[in-house]
Amino acid sequence: MLMSFRRQLFIYLMLVLFFPLQAVSQKMNNNKTGIPKKNEIRVNLFTGLLGLPELNYERLLNDNSGLGLAVSVAVEDKELMATRALILPYYRMYFGKGYASGFFIEGNMGVSLEKQPKWYWPAYQYKSGAFFGLGSAVGVKLQSRNNLIGEVYLGAGRLFGDSYDGAYLRMGVCLGGRW
Repeated sequence: MLMSFRRQLFIYLMLVLFFPLQAVSQKMNNNKTGIPKKNEIRVNLFTGLLGLPELNYERLLNDNSGLGLAVSVAVEDKELMATRALILPYYRMYFGKGYASGFFIEGNMGVSLEKQPKWYWPAYQYKSGAFFGLGSAVGVKLQSRNNLIGEVYLGAGRLFGDSYDGAYLRMGVCLGGRW
C-alpha cells in the first residue's frame, strides 16, 4: 500500500513538473504573424492531491470564449472514493483584456463513472454506473509572456439519477501552456 502511494506520487509529480515544461520547450511564439495561439493544455494540481488527477484541453474559439474537455481518473482504492472517473466538456466565456484570459464563467456537463459500495451480508459488493449532470464554475486565468497558463476556479454540478454522490465539485489550481 505504501509503495503504491509513493509510486503514484512520483508519477504525479513528474507529470506536474515536466508536462508544462515540454509544452513550453516547443516554439510557442509566432510574433511575426500576430496569429494568436488557440490550444491549451493544463494539469490540475489540486485534484491530483485529492486522488483524482485531472488533465484539461481547451480550444480557444475567439478572444473571449473557448471549448474544453477535462478528464479525471481516480488513483485511490474504490473503498475510499465512489467516483472512478469524471469527464467534463465545458464552455467558457472570458471577460479579461487579454486574449482568452482574465475572469471567466464556465458551463459544463459532467459524466461521472462510479462504483457504489453496497453492504450485502457478509461483505461489500459494488454497483457500477455512469451518471450525467450539469454544472457551472467561475475563475481567473492568467497568461505569461511566454504562454504559460495559470488558473484558479471553483464551481459545482448536479448529477442526475441514483448517483452515490449526487454532485461533483469543480475546483482547481492549474498550470499549463498555450500553443
